[in-house]
Amino acid sequence: MQKRYRWLLLGIILVGTCLRMPITAIPALLDTIQRSLQLPASLLGSLTTIPLLCFALLSPFAPQLARRWGNELTIFIALVFLTLGDFLRGFSAIWLLVGTLLLGVGIAVMNVLVPAVIADHFLQRLGSVTSLYTFSMTLFSAVGAGASAPLAKQFGWQPVLQILALIAGVIALLWLPNLRLNHRLVSANNQPKVRSVWRVRGAWLMTVMMGIQSLLFYTVLTWLPKIMTSRGVPATTSGLMLGLFQLAALPAAYFIPTLAAKAKQRSDLIWAICGMFVLGLAGLLVPSHSLWYLGVLCVLLGLASTGAFGLCVTLFSLKTTTAAETAAISGMAQSAGYLLAAVGPVSFGLVYGALHSWTLLLLILLVLDVMMLIVGLAVERQQTIFD
Repeated sequence: MQKRYRWLLLGIILVGTCLRMPITAIPALLDTIQRSLQLPASLLGSLTTIPLLCFALLSPFAPQLARRWGNELTIFIALVFLTLGDFLRGFSAIWLLVGTLLLGVGIAVMNVLVPAVIADHFLQRLGSVTSLYTFSMTLFSAVGAGASAPLAKQFGWQPVLQILALIAGVIALLWLPNLRLNHRLVSANNQPKVRSVWRVRGAWLMTVMMGIQSLLFYTVLTWLPKIMTSRGVPATTSGLMLGLFQLAALPAAYFIPTLAAKAKQRSDLIWAICGMFVLGLAGLLVPSHSLWYLGVLCVLLGLASTGAFGLCVTLFSLKTTTAAETAAISGMAQSAGYLLAAVGPVSFGLVYGALHSWTLLLLILLVLDVMMLIVGLAVERQQTIFD
C-alpha cells in the first residue's frame, strides 16, 4: 500500500473513534450536567435527540457537499464542526445546545462520506478497511459510555468534554495530509450527479433495512437496563449487562464487514444476524433473574445489533458501483435510519408508560426483525442497488 493511502487508512480509523464517543459519553453525565447548569429534565433528552435528528435530516445533503468540495475536504470541515461542538458544550446551557447541534452536523456528514471514501480508495480491501472503521467506532463508543462518569467524578464534566474536543482537534490536524487526495463525487459517466436515489426500488429496500437496524439497536440500548430492573434485577447488575452488550459488539464490528465482503452470498449472514435478534428478544420475554442467562442474551443482542450495522455499512459499498452511488445510498439510508432511531426509543417509552408491560414492545421488535430479514434477503438478491 502506498504511503499516502496508509495515512488515509489511519485517518479513517481515527475518524471512527470520534463518531459515537461524543454521544455515548453524555447519558452517564446527565444528572451531573443537570445539577451543574440547573436544567429542566425535559431538556436533557435533547442532548441525545439533537444529534440523531441531525443525522436524519442532514445525511441526504452530505453527497451534495462532497460533489462541491470533495470527500476529504468535506470530512475535514466536519471534523472542525465536531471539535467546536465538543469545545462549546461546557460553557453554559445555551452553548451546550449549540455545541450539540454543531457536533451533530459534523458527525452526520462523516457518517455518510467515510463509506464513500473507503469505496473510492480501498475497493480491493473493502471488507478489511470497513472492519477497522466499524471496530474503532464501536470500541470508542463503549469507552465513551464507560469512562465518562469516572472521569467526570475525578475532574468534572466540563474537562471531560474538553478532552473530547482535544481528541477531535488532533484528528482534524492528522487528517490534513489526506486533502492531497481530495476527490469530488462524480457518477460513472463523469456527470456531477447520479440518478436520484429516492426513485430506486433497491435503495428503498436498503433504507428500510438500515432503518429497522437503527431502531432495534437504539431501542435495545435505551431500554435493556430498564427491562431488567423492572423484573427485579438489581440496577448494578443491569448496568453490567449493558456493558456486556457493548463489549459483545466488538467481535461483530470487526468480523462482519470482512465476512460480508468475502462471501459470494450474504444470505446466510443475514439469517444468522436476524436469528440472534430473535433469540435475544424472545429470551427477554422470559422473566429470569439468572446472571448467566441474561449474559447470554446480552451477548446475542450485542452481536446482532452491531453485526447488522456493519453489514449495512458494507452493503452500501458492495451494492453500488461508484463512490457517488455509495454516498447517495448511505445518505438516504442513514437519514431514514436515524429518524427511526430518534423516534423509536421515545415512542416505546410512551407505550411502556401506558401499559407497564414490555411484552407487547418485545413482540413488536420481533416482528420488525422478521421484516428486516425479508428486506435484507431482497437486497442481497440484487446485483446492485441501482439495478
